[in-house]
Amino acid sequence: MCSGTNAVKTVVLGAGVQGTLYGVRLALAGHAVTLIARGRRAAELRKRGAIIEHAFSGERQVMTLAVTEALDAHIEADLCLVTVRREQLEEVLPALRSAQGLGRVLIMVNHACGSAQLFAALGRERTVLGFPGAAGGLENGVDRYVDVREQPTVIEATAPDIARLFREAGFRVSVVGDVDSWLLRHAVFVTAVCGALYEVGGDARRLAAERARLRTVIEAIREGWAALDRLGTAAPPLALRAIFRWVPLPLGVRYWARLFASPQGEYYFAWHARRAPGEMAALAADIRTVVPGVAMPHWERLCAAIVAAAATAP
Repeated sequence: MCSGTNAVKTVVLGAGVQGTLYGVRLALAGHAVTLIARGRRAAELRKRGAIIEHAFSGERQVMTLAVTEALDAHIEADLCLVTVRREQLEEVLPALRSAQGLGRVLIMVNHACGSAQLFAALGRERTVLGFPGAAGGLENGVDRYVDVREQPTVIEATAPDIARLFREAGFRVSVVGDVDSWLLRHAVFVTAVCGALYEVGGDARRLAAERARLRTVIEAIREGWAALDRLGTAAPPLALRAIFRWVPLPLGVRYWARLFASPQGEYYFAWHARRAPGEMAALAADIRTVVPGVAMPHWERLCAAIVAAAATAP
C-alpha cells in the first residue's frame, strides 16, 4: 500500500462518528473511500453526503462518498478500516474473513480481550491494530467531533505506511508496539470513567463537582492497572502513568475535575458514554475475563453502574 501521490482504495466498515471522520479526511487527502452503512445512516449519507464538523470551531466539510450496505465478499480495496462498536466486532468477522480482496484490515475498535481471535480469523499478516484519536457524536446526520489532544490516533508499529497515510490526512499519530496492552489499559480507564458518568446520569459537569466520585475513578484505574501489571501488561502511556500513579490523589482529582467541567469532558467522554452502555458492558466483560477473581472494589462499583445502564438502554 502506498500513500503520498498514490490514491489508497479504502473501505470503512462502520459509518458512525469515527468511520465518517476518518473516511472524509482520507477522501479529502485524495483517496478513494467507500463507506459501509445500513438503514437510516446509509440513506442520510446518500442524500446529504458525509458531513464532519469540528465541535469547537464549527468548521464543516462535506464529501460525497460511495455508500454500500454490506461488505461484499468480492470487494477489493487496499485497506479496510473497521470502526464498529465492541459488541459488534464478532458479528462482522465472518464478512471480513470472506472478503479476501481486502489488502489489510485496520481494527480501530475498543476491545480488551486480546487479538488472537482477530488474527485467527483474518490472518496476522493482513491485520493491523489501532485506535481512533477523536471523539464526539452524530447529531442530525452531522459528525460533530473533536481531536483528542491527549491521545493521538494509535497505529501498530508493524504498519508505518498506514501511520504515514493518516498523518498525511491530518491526524496526529502515535506508533505503538504492543497495541493489545494499550487497549487493555485504555479499557480499564474508560470503563471507570463511564461507570462514574452513569452514576450521575451521564452529566460530565456533575461528575466534575463530585470530588469523592472522582477519587473513586482514580482508585478504580489504579486497581485495574495494578492487576494488569501482575500479568506483565506493557506500561500505559507516560502522561496517564504520571496522572494515575505518581501525582498525589488530591491533585489528580483536581485535574479531572477541571477536564470534566470543560467542553472536552462532554465530547471526550459523556456524549459517547450516554450512547454506548452496551459497548462499555462488553469492555467490562473483557476485563473480567483477563483478570478473573482479582479484587478491584472501586472498579467493581463503577462496573455495576455500567451493567445497570446497559440493562435499561433502548
